[in-house]
Amino acid sequence: MRISPLFFALLGITLAWSAEAQVTPADAREHYEAELVRQCSDKQLQMLSPRALRDGLDQYLGGLSVDARAPFDKYEADHCSSLDAGASCVNLADIAAADDNGRLDELVQSVCAAFIRCREQDDCDYAR
Repeated sequence: MRISPLFFALLGITLAWSAEAQVTPADAREHYEAELVRQCSDKQLQMLSPRALRDGLDQYLGGLSVDARAPFDKYEADHCSSLDAGASCVNLADIAAADDNGRLDELVQSVCAAFIRCREQDDCDYAR
């Protein structure tokens, strides 16, 4: 059985459309920061260190079902699989996955609940 060129053309169009539909990391970061301002601007959480933000994101992801977490794992694997990738890469991948899958509002709500406030860059209090 021979696969027709039409199949490959349709596959290429589908893959191109899928890639275009995804939110860019820069857009995701901008959407995340705007949502932080909307939900908890008084806490100044844009000053979270990458490690503290990772803690907040891990808390959010820990509450998701395996199926709901799958897009986050895929974004992390697709964008942060090199040995040089660190917490900042994984953080941005999770934010982009949330933005692309309509979960940014609840992700930010969880991050806002995980911290009391930031006084300055990397000087933030956990809510626990």
